[in-house]
Amino acid sequence: MRYEATSLLGGEGIDITFTDKPVTPWGGLVLFSGLCRQVGFEDALRQALPFKLTSPNATDPVEIVLAFMAGVLTGSRRLAHVERLRWDEGVRKILGLERFVSDTTLSRFFRRFSQGSVTTVFESLMRWQIGQIKLGGEILDLDSSVVERYGKQEGTQLGYNPKKHRRPSHHPLLAVLGKRPWVVHAWLRSGNTTSASNAEQFLEEALAMLPEGVKIRHLRGDSGFGIESFLSKVESKGLSYTIVGRFTKGLRNLVAQVSDWRELEPGIAVAEVMFQAHGWRRARRVVLVRQRTKERDFVRGRELFDDRAYAYQAILTDRTDRPEDVWRFYRGHAEIENQIRELKWDYGIDGFCQKKFYATEAAFRLVCVTYNLMSLLQEKLGKTTYQTLGTLRSQLLACGAVVGRAGRKTVLRLSLAGPWRQQFEAALQVFFPTKNVNCDAVGSG
Repeated sequence: MRYEATSLLGGEGIDITFTDKPVTPWGGLVLFSGLCRQVGFEDALRQALPFKLTSPNATDPVEIVLAFMAGVLTGSRRLAHVERLRWDEGVRKILGLERFVSDTTLSRFFRRFSQGSVTTVFESLMRWQIGQIKLGGEILDLDSSVVERYGKQEGTQLGYNPKKHRRPSHHPLLAVLGKRPWVVHAWLRSGNTTSASNAEQFLEEALAMLPEGVKIRHLRGDSGFGIESFLSKVESKGLSYTIVGRFTKGLRNLVAQVSDWRELEPGIAVAEVMFQAHGWRRARRVVLVRQRTKERDFVRGRELFDDRAYAYQAILTDRTDRPEDVWRFYRGHAEIENQIRELKWDYGIDGFCQKKFYATEAAFRLVCVTYNLMSLLQEKLGKTTYQTLGTLRSQLLACGAVVGRAGRKTVLRLSLAGPWRQQFEAALQVFFPTKNVNCDAVGSG
């Protein structure tokens, strides 16, 4: 059947028809495929996944994982969205899948995860991933987030939610590297947990991900981690730290007595005190920052006293450098919020919610694995400035391609011209050998 349309401008006639040729808008996934083959991701998956095939018609778990990752990279936020790729012959050929799974198969796969298998599988994968990069003098940033849920899924509870009050949620906890976009460890937790709930165990697991001989030099966290049990754990590990402190009544009274504020620039001043909160085993250094100029919101603090012109921030630290250096160093912690925002907006980490809690956590942590692979992809491509998945999707992944044949060999014909072709060819040379063959001279498709 044919249809006739006209162009929006100029009124040019356009015939519309359909073709059965295998055409894909995601030819750029060939770079992701090349990365996975280069670093041995298939072998790492087979070693990590505990699920064995029990039926001759069962889909290989490795193929299920790759299909899910392809869905994430192409913009899916629900398992049903991945179904769109099921009819994309080009994506199936690029990934080497015998068949592309349905959303029902994906759902059954994630339901197989228990608490134990989530831990063993993703600790194995993330430990393998972090072994792919060079580490030294790293900074570990900890932060939690709120993921709203709609429905009655396991683990969705009422808790702290700054945007949508009385909305059930999950409360994930993440540890990322401070010098590069990389998730070291991640937990999905019930919505009624606090930021530092089981944070000591989480820190132990995150440090255990590191290769032997590699140590974290410094740890940063927000005010949710400024409690005695966590601070003691950090100190027992020999980690230097900067963690935002809570303005308890005792700290507010102490701040009110400070008179030796030192002005860094008009409207911003610093000071420092030794403070021991109720329940603390000892006093700790607190760097104080106050800001008067609202137009330059450098201090993510709060108003404490009747003078509402100032916003205050307290930073707990064992560092010995100047207060302003401590404050400037801690400001780098804000980068984790950009990473969490990208994980939500571009990778859909707040999606893929299922009835079972550990099914949702398995999808959540598999998104983190995908995020690390794309960070590694950019490192392999030599990019000096990190690009979000939204940018990579428009510049590399979204590339029209036709799957054809040249004799017995499959040919992927990419639709690129001008500087975009040069950029893509440079990326292809990182993962694949070049061949001086005129593929357009023969073959079908």
